[in-house]
Amino acid sequence: MADSPSVTSSPKLTWAQSLRVYLEPASLRMLALGFSAGLPLLLVLGTLSFRLREAGIDRATISFLGWVALAYGFKWVWAPLVDRLPIPLLTRWLGRRRSWLLVAQLTIMGGLVGMALYNPAEQGVETLAKLALLVAFASATQDIALDAFRIESATVERQAVLAANYQTGYRLAMICAGAGVLSLAAWAERTYAPAGPGYNNQGWTVGYLAMAAAMLVGVITVLFSSEPAERNRDADGKAHDPVYERALQQVAGQGVALTGIAAFLGWVVFVVVSVAQAAKAEWIKPLQAATGGHLLTLVVLLAAALTAVTFAGKSPRLRPAAGSSAQRGLARVQASFVAPFVDFFQRYRWHALLILALISIYRISDVVMGIMANPFYVDMQFSKEQVALVSGVFGIFFTLLGTFIGGVLALRIGVMRVLMLGAVLSALSNLLFAWLSTMPGVAQDVWQFSVFGYAFEIPRALTLVITADNLAGGIASAAFIAYLSGLTSISYSATQYALFSSIMLLLPKFIAGFSGTFVNHYGYDTFFVTTALLGLPVVVLVWLAGRVLPSAIKS
Repeated sequence: MADSPSVTSSPKLTWAQSLRVYLEPASLRMLALGFSAGLPLLLVLGTLSFRLREAGIDRATISFLGWVALAYGFKWVWAPLVDRLPIPLLTRWLGRRRSWLLVAQLTIMGGLVGMALYNPAEQGVETLAKLALLVAFASATQDIALDAFRIESATVERQAVLAANYQTGYRLAMICAGAGVLSLAAWAERTYAPAGPGYNNQGWTVGYLAMAAAMLVGVITVLFSSEPAERNRDADGKAHDPVYERALQQVAGQGVALTGIAAFLGWVVFVVVSVAQAAKAEWIKPLQAATGGHLLTLVVLLAAALTAVTFAGKSPRLRPAAGSSAQRGLARVQASFVAPFVDFFQRYRWHALLILALISIYRISDVVMGIMANPFYVDMQFSKEQVALVSGVFGIFFTLLGTFIGGVLALRIGVMRVLMLGAVLSALSNLLFAWLSTMPGVAQDVWQFSVFGYAFEIPRALTLVITADNLAGGIASAAFIAYLSGLTSISYSATQYALFSSIMLLLPKFIAGFSGTFVNHYGYDTFFVTTALLGLPVVVLVWLAGRVLPSAIKS
């Protein structure tokens, strides 16, 4: 059986030892790489939604465009390639993990530059959607390689701290990509185009170009880091992976069933897309825009290709001969996809279903609410400076505090207890947004002060809401990442973590695509209360997992 971090036990660390772990080199690397991972997310979601709402784009269209984040939800599809496929020249120079990280980071930088130079008010959202999808795809690929890099860089008992440092860097980046871009955009608008109200794209150009440059933090860290040691190797240096070899035997000559299932799902998607296009459904329009109007064609080509491979595999004339190099090569490709899933279900058996259910909805309250947060600020007439100041001062402090608390508590009292705390706090914080939505003129209720001659205005109610929300989010994220890391096997760290983190986003992101339509019909107050109620099943699942899962999984 593959070794699993979750079953390794170690003595409890003292408080002093727990704190010193944060300063170890592996932990500090995670701080910088977490920054690189967190930077793109808001630039294709929250910050982009603020920008689009300012440009006069409808809320429903904005929320549907949030589906570009489904790239994160489907990253498990190509995670096996990132886990095992070398990149010519780069892998020999940097190693498997760092080569994939570098390629992904450079792609993100290019996509952000394109988004910076695009004006949605004048040119529509089609090209911007394509660029956002490119950034999301590259960012998801970076996450795959980075999660494996993190898991392989330290022992199990340090994973919670690595997760906390990773989350600290991640949250710092999100604040830069949120509050930082808003501040830069507001400053650039005053400096370079001070005349007239309304949408001004020049400020957003400056902000997005600055974020593209900020990706150099990750690039430099990758270039000056060391590759994690290779695992599962015999004395002669050859890879030795019992689960992989077992899966290789299982799929040899039978792997055609996998492509058959994929082909069937492809035709199901074809039917759904066809009906949606015929009915002129609003949710399909952003996907059509992102594919240049060729969405149905791409789905047909993919389904047809999978069908052809399936029939080719069934044909005695076309199927590679048993024992041939072609047959073994095909089996190895299939095993690379199958083995991580075989390993997970072999280790956890029926408990795997409960684990996957918990993962799939743990962050649903935050994710569904998040896509509408920035349009909400715009509609409540908060200025870019106000949102940036509250997020950048109170938000950063309480996010870091929450992340730190979550990491230390996970070391001291266990991950499951912190998971429960995070689930409850995340749901309750959404009720504060509902309260905020019922306060007309709330943007004018401010604290005023000056520093070095500069006047600042801090909205009182918004400060309270963002403070509570970021504290809850920091605690929940640190514990959840530690929990996911503990579930993975070292043999398949990239693929399995990508599966877990994809499942975490898939259902919430899909539901979030309809949030703009919901707000248009029922208003913000009902929307935020509904997202809080979505957290109730999460609390039940965490409690159930704490009662029935083996203690090794919960530790």
